[in-house]
Amino acid sequence: MVLVDSKNLKSLMKQVLLLHNVDEIVAKTTVEGLVHASLRGVDSHGVRLFFHYLAGLKSGRLNPNPNFVFEQTSESTGILDADHTFGHAAGIKAMQLSIELAKKAGSAHIAVKNSSHCGALAYFALEACKHDMIGVAYTHATSRLKSANGQREFFGNNPICFTAPMKDEEPFCYDGANSVITFNEVRRYKDLGLELPYGVVADKYGNITTDPSQAEQLISIGDYKGFGLSMIVDILCGLLTGMPVGRDVSKMFGDEEVLKNKRYLGQFYSSYKIDSFISKESFKERLQNLANTLRNEPSLEGVSVMVPGDPEKKIEAKRAVEGIPMPKEDYKKFQNLANEFSLGESI
Repeated sequence: MVLVDSKNLKSLMKQVLLLHNVDEIVAKTTVEGLVHASLRGVDSHGVRLFFHYLAGLKSGRLNPNPNFVFEQTSESTGILDADHTFGHAAGIKAMQLSIELAKKAGSAHIAVKNSSHCGALAYFALEACKHDMIGVAYTHATSRLKSANGQREFFGNNPICFTAPMKDEEPFCYDGANSVITFNEVRRYKDLGLELPYGVVADKYGNITTDPSQAEQLISIGDYKGFGLSMIVDILCGLLTGMPVGRDVSKMFGDEEVLKNKRYLGQFYSSYKIDSFISKESFKERLQNLANTLRNEPSLEGVSVMVPGDPEKKIEAKRAVEGIPMPKEDYKKFQNLANEFSLGESI
């Protein structure tokens, strides 16, 4: 593994996107979202995806210069047409719209259509916390989740993210897919030549396997419970937006022909103004006390009780100083990009 400075990496990726005629705001938000995920230790949705997005850009899947069209449907709701651009750019735009509406309405909900893969949801939901709001984000995904009692996959792992501001530290953040692991994580295991933990994936016949090359289905958290949560996300992101649902959701990865196809993904973003319910100062203090009380609960030997998001906060604090660990193969890819576009000798 090679440690890479996040600022240098962000600069390189943005310059490469700009040289591919990507809109400056789209490039900025996409790069920030990828680096944000890697800094927090969510490597499956971090900078390693840059090359996949670049391939989608070159193939015509991703629109480098979108014409965002927003239709406000009530005082607190609206629909954003992402015009098939990078999902990170569409997500930030949607969160900004929901925050502005929530300032007046108390809460706001933006459905996004004609979008693409948006990476880790924390990047978007945490935007609301900057305005002392609760932020929630959802996205559906390629059908990968083994159906409860079924032989094959039906829904995607369809992640959910919930964030809320705290008094003395970075916001509370639960960001999790409804599968034990994501398929991007499966791909990372495959790239590193590692065996998967038992019970997290199944092959095409529905049989549990630890071989990432045989993995076709993801196992849901809590069996039917995770499967049910994924259906809820598909209702919000697919049915409310008019986008495909279930097994009809497009594939993220594939050959050149697959990468030519638009994703037609939907996302759903919400902001809740805390002052519409209770004093934001009181809320942030009570949430801080709740988190601290939980952390002080009796723990098993050698481990500690943590609040959702604690591991990511610790990793981010470390990586912001030491750099983002990157497999040598990915490091070489970035170095080759820098050389190809004469953007410097190293990152």
